[in-house]
Order: sequence, then C-alpha cells, then structure tokens
Amino acid sequence: MEEIEDKRTERWALEEERKEQQWQDAYGSKAEYFVQEINNLLAQRTSESRQQIKGMFLEPSFFQHYKQVDIFAVMYVVMSIYELEQEAGSTKTILEQSDTMQGLQDYMFRFRMLLYRLDFEIDSEVEEEFLAFLTKHNASDIQLGVMLTTAVMRPLPLALKLEALFERHGSILYLLFLWRFIEDHWQGNYQILSKMADFYASSGNKSMAKRCQNSIPVLPEQFEGRKHLLFQAQELLWKIMYKAEGAETELTLFLQKEKVADDIWEFLLEQIDTMEKDHYLCIVNGLLECKEASKAELTLQSGLKAAPGDELMLCLLAEQAINRGESGQARRYLDQVTHPGKLTAQFREVCSRRQGEKM
Repeated sequence: MEEIEDKRTERWALEEERKEQQWQDAYGSKAEYFVQEINNLLAQRTSESRQQIKGMFLEPSFFQHYKQVDIFAVMYVVMSIYELEQEAGSTKTILEQSDTMQGLQDYMFRFRMLLYRLDFEIDSEVEEEFLAFLTKHNASDIQLGVMLTTAVMRPLPLALKLEALFERHGSILYLLFLWRFIEDHWQGNYQILSKMADFYASSGNKSMAKRCQNSIPVLPEQFEGRKHLLFQAQELLWKIMYKAEGAETELTLFLQKEKVADDIWEFLLEQIDTMEKDHYLCIVNGLLECKEASKAELTLQSGLKAAPGDELMLCLLAEQAINRGESGQARRYLDQVTHPGKLTAQFREVCSRRQGEKM
C-alpha cells in the first residue's frame, strides 16, 4: 500500500515539475521584463501610467499567468487598493509609497507585520510603531480596511484592539472608520453602535445618530445604571456569535468576575436572533464549571429556540431540576425531547429513583 502511495506521490511530483517547467518556458522568463515595465510606469507618477498598470492587472490573459508569483500577487492587491482610493477621491494613494514593485511589496509586508504584532501582542512598542507608521505614510483607511480583510488571521479581535487604540490616542478619522468597518462586517455590537450614535449626535448628524441608536434595543429602566456592564457582556456574546476564538471562556469569566445579575443575562439572551447550538452548549459548560447554575439554565432555555426538542439541552435542564429536588419539573423537560435516546432514558430512571426515595 505504501509503495502504491509512493508511486502516486512520485507521479504527482513529476507532473508538478513538468507544469512548472512549462510555465517557466512560456511565462517565467518574461516576468522580469514585466517587473521592469511596471517599474517604469510607476516612476512616471502620472494618472495615465497608473491606468496602464491597472489595465495590465485587469487583463486575465496577463495576471492569470503571474498570480502565483508573490510580487505580482501583492501588486494586484496594491492596484485594488489604488482603485478604491481613486473612487473615494483620495489625493494621496498607496502608489505614493514607492516607485517600484519591490518597494510597494516591502511597504505591504511592513504593514502586515505591524498588524500581526498588534494582533498577537508580541511586544509593548508596537502600538506606538503602528501609529507612527500610519502617520508617516499617510495611510488611508481604505488601506487599513483591505489589510484587515485580506492579510490578518483574526480580523474581528484585531479590529476591536485597533478601535480601542485609536480611541485612546484620539485618532478620530481612523476611529470612525473602524466603527463603520466593524458594523459593516459584524453587525450588532451595542457598545460600538452607542459610540457611533454619540459621535453623530455631537457632530450634528441626527439621522445617522438615530439610525445607530435604533439598532440598540430599548433598555428597561432598571438597567440604565448598569448599561456599561450590559454592553460589555453583550460584546462578548456578540463575539461568540461571530465565532471569535476563546470568546466563550472570556464571557464566563467576565460574568463571574463582574457578578453580572441574572436579569441582565436573561435580557441579553432574549436579544439573540440566531446562535448555533454548540455555542450555547459551550457557554453552558463554562457557566456550570463556574457554578453559575441559574445563568446556565437561562442559557439552555434560550438555546432551545435554536434547537427545540434537543435531547442534550433538555437533559441538562432536567439535571439542574433534579439537583434542586424538582423531579416533576425534570420529567416535564424530558417529555419535550423530540427524539429520546439513551440519555433521556437514564434521566427518567434517575427521576423515578428520586421519586421513590421521597415516598
């Protein structure tokens, strides 16, 4: 079997080598010529020369053959950014960063590495370096947006870090861009929407302020004094909905540390339109580990909206009822299971034993 697999691997390698040689013969030998031609056009710094470059990358018969070459792939992204900047009426574009393809590739690499260091918090100096980089290069928000959608591993957590960074340093234009970017890509963060509403209201844009405010549910009067806490908890739930790594653990630790009341938690659960069953179960697991049984029950009851009749959720609710000595309530939960299996049968036996013990 291994010998057959080795022969397949060998055939595949030989085929790939043959394709590579064909590419080199037909196109690879011309790559340096095109790099020089594009460099000459970049050096002219005219709208006409830049349009010529854009035309080259829009032509499938050209780019299709060079998209696997790093410098051409990066240049394609650069020209995509340039086109967006042109449409937005930017006077300074990404093409001002260098007159060569290599220079532009280096600029994009530096931008990406700074975002990587910010994302993974590799060192303490990176925030100042990043802000200095944006200022020095007069980087447009369009560049930042494209990098966030094409060049980073965890766009949502990084966008939140950048939002906090720009807020701390008073970088209003970038901050406003980040708010819009977050709302465009991951709708429904109450904290972001509230900040946007306040900004638009203070700048006189009443219609946008109202639009943002209307995207936040009306808070019951008893929550007004706890709005900041509610918004923080909601942001963590929102991160779970958009599958941010580690958000379930963040949420359960936050609920425990901040002693978030059950009424706030219940209100937030009621606002969820859709969340996958597995997310509910992950939250429940964390809550039970933290001995937050009442919140776990509220979460399971909310989860049944996404998975009505689900055996595992209803058995977990039955278990909580049994722990409180409410065998009758436990049976009522078990009666709701759509497709009872071994787990349901086991809990029915527990209910019967507990009932017999009372008699």
